[in-house]
Order: sequence, then C-alpha cells, then structure tokens
Amino acid sequence: MSETLPAVAEATPDPKVAVKVEQRVAEYIKVRDAIKAANDQHELSIKPLVELQNMLTGWLQTFIETAGAESVKTANGTVYTTTRYSASLADPEAFMRHVIGTQDFDLLDRKANVTACKDFVKENGTLPPGVNMSAVKTVGVRRPSAK
Repeated sequence: MSETLPAVAEATPDPKVAVKVEQRVAEYIKVRDAIKAANDQHELSIKPLVELQNMLTGWLQTFIETAGAESVKTANGTVYTTTRYSASLADPEAFMRHVIGTQDFDLLDRKANVTACKDFVKENGTLPPGVNMSAVKTVGVRRPSAK
C-alpha cells in the first residue's frame, strides 16, 4: 500500500518546512469544511425549488401519459418523456453460459477488469495482451484522529 510517515517533524529535517506542511494541512481542512458548509447551505436554499420542480415533473408526467403522447409542444416549450434502460445480471453464470454457448458476444460490454489486470501484472510482470492501464495519483487530507 502507501507509506505514511509518522510525523512531519520526524520526516522533515527543516523545521520551517514542517511548520508549513502542518499549516497547509490545517488550511486544507478548513477550506474543505467551508466548501461543504457552502454546499449544504446551497442545498438547503434550493430545497423548496427542487420540491416544486419534482411536483411539476409528476404533474407533467401524469398529463403526458394520460394524453398517450411521448411529447407535447406548447408555446412555452415542449414536454417529453425519455426512457433509460439498465441491464443487471440476476444470474451472471447463466448469462455467461448463454453468451458463450450461443456465441452472442454482442450482449457483452467489452472492457478489462482493472483489479484482475493489476493481479495479472503482479503475477506475470506484464499486462495481458491488448490492455493499456493508467493510474492517476491524487492527494487526500484526513483530519487528525480524535484523542
């Protein structure tokens, strides 16, 4: 996994740098908290509008279904319905048996499993044929644990 240094002062011989890191971590947490507070306040302030929009959506959906239409054009705009589909697997093994048995590979989305590919690299020292892998490293900041 990743290596966590026990304390900034032990890891940094220059005390000025250690103080700067401590300060930046505290500032980071303060800014993150301020962003969360602003987002929470924003969500609270728009809550009545979201509720009204949801009510109007329900009303319009009932209207369009009662009218038996997929869309209704008005002078103020067009209301329409869309349908989004998802396909989850109730029995993955039965699905794969079907796909392999019937050679109906169009039923599959083709993508490599990242975890399995990482394991393959650990075991074989190389990626599986035809696979590219990338990694993006980011920085995170945790609060100090409560004492």
